[in-house]
Amino acid sequence: MSGISKLAALNIALLAVLMLIGCERTAQDISIPATRTGTAAVEAPEIARIGGEWVVITVGQGKSGEKVASSWYLLRFRDDGTARLLWATPAHYARERVHYSQQGNVVTIAGSVEAPQINGVPFTLRPDNSMVVSIPGLGGGDHLSFTHRGSVWPYVHWLLIFVGLTLAYLAWRRWKWFTPIVVGAGVVVLSVYWANVLDDMPMFRWVKNYTLVFTIWIFWTARHTSLTRYVWMRFLCAAILGLNIFEACKVDYLTGYLPNILNGSAGIFSILAMTRWMGIGPNRQPTKDLIWAGQPHLWIICYDIWNITFSYLNFNEYTSNSIALNVVATLLALWIAGTWVSTRGVTLGLFYLYLFTFNVFVMEKSFVPVPINNTSALVVGSISFAANFVLCALVWRWKIFKKGPVWPSFGQYRHAEHEMIGVDDSIHVGLDKIPAMADYPPGKPTTESDGRRPVVR
Repeated sequence: MSGISKLAALNIALLAVLMLIGCERTAQDISIPATRTGTAAVEAPEIARIGGEWVVITVGQGKSGEKVASSWYLLRFRDDGTARLLWATPAHYARERVHYSQQGNVVTIAGSVEAPQINGVPFTLRPDNSMVVSIPGLGGGDHLSFTHRGSVWPYVHWLLIFVGLTLAYLAWRRWKWFTPIVVGAGVVVLSVYWANVLDDMPMFRWVKNYTLVFTIWIFWTARHTSLTRYVWMRFLCAAILGLNIFEACKVDYLTGYLPNILNGSAGIFSILAMTRWMGIGPNRQPTKDLIWAGQPHLWIICYDIWNITFSYLNFNEYTSNSIALNVVATLLALWIAGTWVSTRGVTLGLFYLYLFTFNVFVMEKSFVPVPINNTSALVVGSISFAANFVLCALVWRWKIFKKGPVWPSFGQYRHAEHEMIGVDDSIHVGLDKIPAMADYPPGKPTTESDGRRPVVR
């Protein structure tokens, strides 16, 4: 099985694990229809005849009350007077069947044990096919607008993300003017639109969006100018990645629950395990790919685990998107060796432009609900902590004692270096002689039969 096939299988397995361990065994089984009593379909409440699902994403809060995370509700009404309820917010999760009644355009829910705050509050249907409600307490808010959607479309959209982001990255890679037009003039115009329609967007997302816009420009500059000959430019390319991880770690720590603290610590380990940034620079191919030649494969895998866990715990509605984004970036980097730092930064940045511009469509209309409960949160947080702790320990053992196993595939440069043509390029000559790159045993150099310089096997 090829490396790409193995990674794809690993990510599919991860999604399956999240879906399975997030199912609360003590919750009522919502997959088995209630016993029908012969009620005719025409007698079903109007909201049940509409079909589909009703979704709203609200602001969540951490252990001490900080508004640092998100919350979401999903309702699916049946014609037998019961409804499927899913609710997720940090450390509070519901998955159960509840009862409802409808009088005119007002729907009232009763019988929720896991989310009692929705019992008895009026859900008002509006002509625009939305539903408005004010939910008190945790994860609630005034005049929340539930969006109606189909139950199949979110899965179709999830698959389309793969195709769209792959094509977008290839356009960025091959067309020099993609960044000035789309991420330059396009962002200026879109910023005016965002400022007028996204008044309830969490500040974390705003910071993330513009950080990613800046990131795409830095990577574009690194590819198309000679600035990567300077140490500060190479450091900046790596520091942007570290800053994005650190921003997420702050959210985990502010959320304050044990699984979040474990994952926040995993992010710190991920930053400490970043290495060989002195090897960042463009190759000499016509596409001028931005290569981080010495970035370990194991670091990328552990980063994927950490990042997906971050979304799972803090912005659970974003988990399915996080899985798709991490898989796309990693598969592209395996296809175009050594390019993970640009595949990740660019695909994530372009997705955020899409998310900000079509926020309701991307999130309420299209996110795939991933079940979660206290047990699954702790399990996933622990896995993230353990994986990144082991990674960090291996990296620093190698840095300090020059010892470490070969199997983690430290040193992506072993295959990426082949594409770095041009012995006059100070970035790409003698990678193992650069101090920041010399923290791992380079292996035995061999000379290619065509007379090129020695390469590492």
